[in-house]
Amino acid sequence: MPITKWSRRAAVAAAMAGIAITAILAPADAQDFPTKPITIVVPFGPGTANDIIARQLAQDMTGTLGQSVIVENRAGATGNIAADFVAKSRPDGYTLLIASMSLLLNQVTGNANADLTKDFAPVAFSGSTLYSMFVPNELAAKNVAELVELARQQPGKLNYAGYVGGVPQFLGEMLNRAAKINTVMVPYKSTTDALVDLMANRIQVWFTPVASGIPVQSAKQARMIAVTGDTRSAVLPDIPTFKEAGYPELTVDVAYFLLTAKGTPKPVLDKLYGAIDKALQTPKIKEILLAHGIEEKRGGSSEVGAYLAGEVRRWGDIVKLSAPAAAGK
Repeated sequence: MPITKWSRRAAVAAAMAGIAITAILAPADAQDFPTKPITIVVPFGPGTANDIIARQLAQDMTGTLGQSVIVENRAGATGNIAADFVAKSRPDGYTLLIASMSLLLNQVTGNANADLTKDFAPVAFSGSTLYSMFVPNELAAKNVAELVELARQQPGKLNYAGYVGGVPQFLGEMLNRAAKINTVMVPYKSTTDALVDLMANRIQVWFTPVASGIPVQSAKQARMIAVTGDTRSAVLPDIPTFKEAGYPELTVDVAYFLLTAKGTPKPVLDKLYGAIDKALQTPKIKEILLAHGIEEKRGGSSEVGAYLAGEVRRWGDIVKLSAPAAAGK
């Protein structure tokens, strides 16, 4: 059938209308974003490292983006409640998750519903911390070498605090394998309970994030003898690393990073990254975070994506060496 002048006009009009409708329905681009408040969802309670970072970022991002940035704590199920909520949110950049090692371990131990590498869009790093190892003040061991020697003299007699599927469990197992010793994990539900037993010498080793360890070290409640960094912690320069002690296997850098729902447009991700990275370079925020043992770690979507892929592989291999964790027991 021949195409008339009128039919051509109608086709052009319909096409233009379609473009207009698509523009209306499409997610806001970087020029328009944000047009309403943004929420940073924290998978743990107030006062945790994730929460501290989120609140510092929120305040600075509010000024940068011209919209309120709200922090919402959704604790429970070792972070899975918050992760599931953000994974199922609209892919528009208005709902962010501040994640860390606990969610990564949930995934590699089979205890997660949402997949960090498939169900989220990486946004930015927001800092990092190290783990520290403490022993009781009264324990004869003053460093890692002396602790290892004590454990060899008393196989199966030294205990360390942990919880199944958590970083402390794996650090204890990694030290056992690397040093060829046999220390035994005692499961705890609470870090506070573990610290009480450490101070009473009922357990001999306590692994905890540097942020949690700083006040313990300052109050001399127990003795910190090593940290898990590739280099020493900026806030604890006198504490050697496991790598220095001859155990590079225990080099663990716990990153904090922000994610949003998969499918969020790249211009929105870029604008969020710009606001987050600006906040992380603010001297006041850097000072506050460092005081809590949170050191600078910056990078955008591609860097976070590469980190997650690498850490899932690494910790997946570590978990395979631990039958109870791999079985989810």
